[in-house]
Amino acid sequence: MNLARAKRVIHLGQYAYPLSYLVILIVAYEWPFAGSVAAVLSSIGLWLILRSSACSLEQACDEQTDLKNQLVQSQKISALGEISTGIAHEINNPLSIIMQEAELMRTNLHSDSTQKEMDELRESLDVVFQQVERCSDITHKLLDFARKRHPVTQCADINRLLLDMLNLLQSETEAKNIRIVKIFSADIPKIKTDPPLLRQVFLNLLNNAVQAVDKSGEILVTTWNSDDMAFAQIRDTGPGIPEKEIKQIFNPFYTTKPPGKGTGLGLSVSLRIVNQLGGYITVDSEPGKGAAFTVHVPI
Repeated sequence: MNLARAKRVIHLGQYAYPLSYLVILIVAYEWPFAGSVAAVLSSIGLWLILRSSACSLEQACDEQTDLKNQLVQSQKISALGEISTGIAHEINNPLSIIMQEAELMRTNLHSDSTQKEMDELRESLDVVFQQVERCSDITHKLLDFARKRHPVTQCADINRLLLDMLNLLQSETEAKNIRIVKIFSADIPKIKTDPPLLRQVFLNLLNNAVQAVDKSGEILVTTWNSDDMAFAQIRDTGPGIPEKEIKQIFNPFYTTKPPGKGTGLGLSVSLRIVNQLGGYITVDSEPGKGAAFTVHVPI
C-alpha cells in the first residue's frame, strides 16, 4: 500500500517539479516580488512532496521486510513438516517390521517349541537386528545432517580421494559386474579442502551410482580443472532422474529408491558439505540415459 502511494507521489513529482520552475520563471520575469514568494512556496511544496514520498518508501521497505520474514518463517515450517514426515516414514517402517517379528517370536516362545519354530525365532531375531541397525543408520545420518561442522583445510589430491572410495566399493561393483571407467586428469593441482568430508561426498555419490546401475552397467568417473576450480563427475548408466524430480533430489528425506533402500539424506548431506567447502554440485540427467553428478570445488 505504502509502495503504491510512494510511486504515485514520485510520478506526480515528475510533472510538478518542471512545471513549478516554469511558473516561477514566468512570474519572476513579470513580477519580481511575487516571483520570490512563488519560489518560496514552490520550495516548501516540493519539500513536502519529497518528504511524503520518502516516508512512504520507508514504510514500504518495512512492510517488505516483514513479508520476507513471514515468507522465511512459512518456508521453515514447511521444511520442518517435510522433514518430520520423512522421519516418521523412515522410522515407522522398521518399527512395524520389528513389531511383527516380536509378535511372531512371542508366539514361538513356549516350552515345547519345535525345531522349525526355533529356526523361525532365530530368523526373526536377525530381522530385528537388521531393522534396529537401519533405525540407527537413519538417526546417525539425521544427526550428521543437522550437525554444523567446521571444515579442517588441508592439501589433498582429488584423484587420490576418488580412488580411495572406488577401492572401498570394489567388491560390490565386481559382484554386480559393474564396469568402472576412470578418466583422471593428471594436471589437477592439489586442492585446499577437508579430505574426510570430501571423501564422504564421493562415497555418497558413488553409492548412489552403484544402486542406480544395479547390475552389468557402467560408472564413468572423470576429473578435470579449469581456472581456479576442480571438477569430479560421477556418471552412471542407470534409469536416470525425471526432470520434475531433479529439483527435489537434494531435499532432506526425498528419495527415488524403493522403501528400505535409502533414507534420502545422502544428497542433502553431500550438498551441504560441498557448500561448506566453497563449492556446489550440479546434476545432469535424462530418463533412460543415466545421471551425472558433478562436484565443483575451489582449488
